[in-house]
Amino acid sequence: MFDKPDANGMKKPRLHSSSSPRANRQRLGQFLLKAIPILLLVLAAERYIGQRFLIGGDDQVDRCLPDKWVYLIDTHNKDIWRGDLIAFRAERMAPFFKDGQIIVKIAAGVTGDTIHVDPQHTTINGERIIDGLPLTEKLKKPATQFKRHETIPPAAYWVTGKTDKSFDSRYWGYVYDHQVIGRAYALF
Repeated sequence: MFDKPDANGMKKPRLHSSSSPRANRQRLGQFLLKAIPILLLVLAAERYIGQRFLIGGDDQVDRCLPDKWVYLIDTHNKDIWRGDLIAFRAERMAPFFKDGQIIVKIAAGVTGDTIHVDPQHTTINGERIIDGLPLTEKLKKPATQFKRHETIPPAAYWVTGKTDKSFDSRYWGYVYDHQVIGRAYALF
C-alpha cells in the first residue's frame, strides 16, 4: 500500500492501484446496481412534483392579497371551495392582465351563490365581501355599469382580493372551470 520512505522518513501512498481490472468492474457493477434505482426514484419524484405543482409570484406594487406574494399551485386539485385561493388563467381582464396570464385570487363565491354588486359594496349570499368600485374611473366606465344581482352559474366562481382596489369579478365577471389551473396555497 505504501512505497519506500522518502528522505524525511515519511511513507508516500502509491498512486497506482493494485486491484485488477476485473475487481474494479465488479465494484462499479455493485455501485451501479445501488445507484440506478435511487436515480430512477429521484427522477420519478421530480417528474411527478414538477408536473403537479407550479410556483408563482406576485410582483405587483399594489397587491390584492397584500400579505402574500409567493404561491404554490396544485394543478391536480381543482376542487375549489368558498374561501380557497384559486389560480386561473386570465380572460377578459384587460387592461390590467393579458389573456392567459396566471392570476391568484380568493374564491369568494361558488356555483349557486347569490351576488349583489352596487357602488357601495359587494355581497355574496347577503354577507358583505368587499367595498366600493374604486377602479371605475381608471376603467373609464360609470359605476352603474357594474351593478348586478344574480346567481353564480354552474362551473363558475366569483373571485376577489382582500383590498378594495383589487381588479376582480366585480369588474369582469366569473372565472369558469376551463380557466382554473388549480388550488393555490400562499407560501410567504
